[in-house]
Amino acid sequence: MATHIIKNQSNLNWLYLHIAMFIIGFILIITRRPDAILNPQFWAEDGTIFYAQAYNDGILKSLFSPYAGYLHTVPRLTAAFSMFFSLKAAPLVFNVIAITIQILPVNFLISSRFSKLIPKLNHRIALSLLYLALPGCYEINANLTNAQWHLALLVFMAMIAQSLQLLLNLFDVILIFVGGLTGPFAIIMIPAILFFGIYKKKNNIRINKLFYTKFWVLTATAIIQILIIFTDKRGQERINGLDASFLSLDSVSTIAKILINHLFLISILGTKMTDHLVKNFPLYLYIIVGILALIVGTTIIVYVLMRSPLELRSFFVFAALIPFTVLLSEFPNINDFALVGFGGRYWFNLTLAFCVGILWFYCHISNKNKSNYILQIGTLIVLLLMLLGIVSDWQHPPFTDFKFAEYADKFTELAPREKITIPINPSWSMELIKH
Repeated sequence: MATHIIKNQSNLNWLYLHIAMFIIGFILIITRRPDAILNPQFWAEDGTIFYAQAYNDGILKSLFSPYAGYLHTVPRLTAAFSMFFSLKAAPLVFNVIAITIQILPVNFLISSRFSKLIPKLNHRIALSLLYLALPGCYEINANLTNAQWHLALLVFMAMIAQSLQLLLNLFDVILIFVGGLTGPFAIIMIPAILFFGIYKKKNNIRINKLFYTKFWVLTATAIIQILIIFTDKRGQERINGLDASFLSLDSVSTIAKILINHLFLISILGTKMTDHLVKNFPLYLYIIVGILALIVGTTIIVYVLMRSPLELRSFFVFAALIPFTVLLSEFPNINDFALVGFGGRYWFNLTLAFCVGILWFYCHISNKNKSNYILQIGTLIVLLLMLLGIVSDWQHPPFTDFKFAEYADKFTELAPREKITIPINPSWSMELIKH
């Protein structure tokens, strides 16, 4: 009886912790861009594609319609759900669901799934706060169009997670299925998960039996997305865009600049400070800082890939494949990617992996090489600079106020089959035909 009471109390404590971390995550995300809740508006495809097609074409037809060459199940389901609300409330529905998806990795990390990998709860909470505070992520904060990048992280976490609880495992399998049908990430994730599984088997490390079920579900979603890519016009354009000269000598300097700006500098200094460095500092100083960042960053990554836990190494592989695939598909037109802040969403997972890698590197050398003060102090300086980057990048600029609520009121007054064009961010528009 006493054991049962203690167990129930323990479960309640975990529930309270999850609720508290979710609320903290929600508050932190909103403080970065309060208008996501106070003045919600559609962002890009959220309105132009997902909501407009769900309303104009019907839920069922839009649900299975590919966009940009692949399926977007979560935004489509959200658009379908938003049909139960007024047009005025729809952007808020989109944003709340996007924020929920953005917070879920926090609840994943503090759950029992990751207690073996990171035994200390305070360490898991610290990593969660780092994730929520990550610099350089304005583009993917609190909007559903770019929630797929957080969803990709969630799917990866579900793949490597270990749990004996049936309901948690069932939730993870459903998440992998739905997430795998949202964006092309299942395709990109397969090599990283294969590396994870093969390494474990080769080194006789116990693999949870459910891992194989998860893997086949992920593979099934990847196959579906591949079929869509090869049959959809936009998908074929992406395939045809692949260029064999990607690693030619002519492109090396551009790729190096992209890595310096988007990975090594923005991860540490944030977008605003990096942009200030590029635009206002003398060229020679930028080159010196860039080369130094490239050398130090590459050294840390190589060390992390050699010595860190398998899960972090596998995440690095997956995260690195995302921008690599994008650059490969856009080559040779990749010069714009060197611009600070351009295509920042592609670097989100790799930025997270790099920041976690730096933190792991510092903890590792502090425990293993306590006498190496120079290395510890150097890494600590990098972490302090990262803190400056977090503070600098904390506040995201609000969306341009296109008075969406006023357009929503006008829409309610339209006669059936009348059209309205509503401006949305970022200088896009959505067209609705009144039912």
